[in-house]
Amino acid sequence: MNSIGETQLKIIKGVLIVNSILGLISFFLVKPPMPFLTGLLFGTIISLLNFRLLSLTMKKAVEMQPHQAQVYATTRYMIRYFIIGMVLYISIKAEYIHVLGTVLGIITLKFVILKKELFNNKQYFKNIFKRKEAK
Repeated sequence: MNSIGETQLKIIKGVLIVNSILGLISFFLVKPPMPFLTGLLFGTIISLLNFRLLSLTMKKAVEMQPHQAQVYATTRYMIRYFIIGMVLYISIKAEYIHVLGTVLGIITLKFVILKKELFNNKQYFKNIFKRKEAK
């Protein structure tokens, strides 16, 4: 498997692990837990599908001319935001889906990416806290 595919797989596994932990915690904190779990599952599935759509969009846009790629990426971006909007609308209207669970399912992907790509980079933090030398 190529490097991009391995990275995607690690991120997907991370999202599933974090959301499984959130699901277990919700049994103790949320009463009744089923609407929250349904929302968490709904948000997680949509988030992972959007992540996959982003990957496919970028693979295709890289092979296009710059202007075509910009138009293509922008339209796909709007489609992904429309999908997220519809998911949130559905979770607000449906009584059997908890909105907070849906939102957590959607944003967990972003936290996993930040943790994997930013917070694991020790050089990044060394550069932040390094004193600037006088010239």
